[in-house]
Amino acid sequence: MELKAMIKKRVVCVVAVLLLTTGVITAAAEYQAGEDNSKQTESYGTEKMQRIMNQIRDILGVCGCTLETLTGVLTYDGTNFFIGEVELHFGPTMYIKSAESAIDYDLDGELELVINELLGLVDTEVTVEGHYQSEGWMSVFTINGEVYREPGQPIWAAQHQWRWRKERQYNQPQP
Repeated sequence: MELKAMIKKRVVCVVAVLLLTTGVITAAAEYQAGEDNSKQTESYGTEKMQRIMNQIRDILGVCGCTLETLTGVLTYDGTNFFIGEVELHFGPTMYIKSAESAIDYDLDGELELVINELLGLVDTEVTVEGHYQSEGWMSVFTINGEVYREPGQPIWAAQHQWRWRKERQYNQPQP
């Protein structure tokens, strides 16, 4: 029981340090840029904090597991993917740029890095299922009916199981 309490305290401390460090770095950058950060609007702080909270939830795999469907044309601004005004998140940048996809989402006949599979879908209509971390921010779990990842702890957290993938393979060759 003591071990669980100690682990919980460490996790809380790590999250607190992460949030504090992010705020200090942001304030220092604004100070160096000569911005007057003493008169920020309330929405600036709220939006910034919400974005940080969404990133943490997305990386840790925190979701309500009530998936919602979103259909539209996928766009990419060089950093993030969107359908309309909704920012789609597929995990940390280091993951999507280095992991090979297990599914050929863009149906070009090749299994590529996740980022290349996603870029192959840009300017096409896609249907994703995901969890809204907040208004305008969705963590994606399925792409065009194919499982991207399961709800819960993600593959980049090194604790992933593929039971959904086995149950929901639509456009893929069967062994």
